Amino acid sequence: MESPLKKSVLKKEDWGLITIATLLSTFVFPPYFIQLMTIAALSEFAHFWTTRLSRIQQDRLIKFEKQLRLGYQLEQKGNREEALTHYQKLYEKYKKFPEICQLISLQIKQMSNPTLKKALKQ
Repeated sequence: MESPLKKSVLKKEDWGLITIATLLSTFVFPPYFIQLMTIAALSEFAHFWTTRLSRIQQDRLIKFEKQLRLGYQLEQKGNREEALTHYQKLYEKYKKFPEICQLISLQIKQMSNPTLKKALKQ
């Protein structure tokens, strides 16, 4: 005859320390609490990641604004040809960023068409 201990659940399964700790933690922390904390941790990680990415984009935009200002200062001094070549170099440099390219192309069009410049000032 087999002993009753061999047929019990403890002898039938391989119970490790992690398994027992997990089972005991369900009594202390309900499963919905663990799920809620996991979702909160993942959401916060996503928030930090997007904040980091937006900061990189913001730094890129600040650098672009400084370079665009140089072209505008050249334009105000009367060096229109230098300003136009500066804007064209900026366009080539920031070709991968459509929002920046749109700003530069508007500035180039404004410099190329004097009637458009007068219409925009009014």
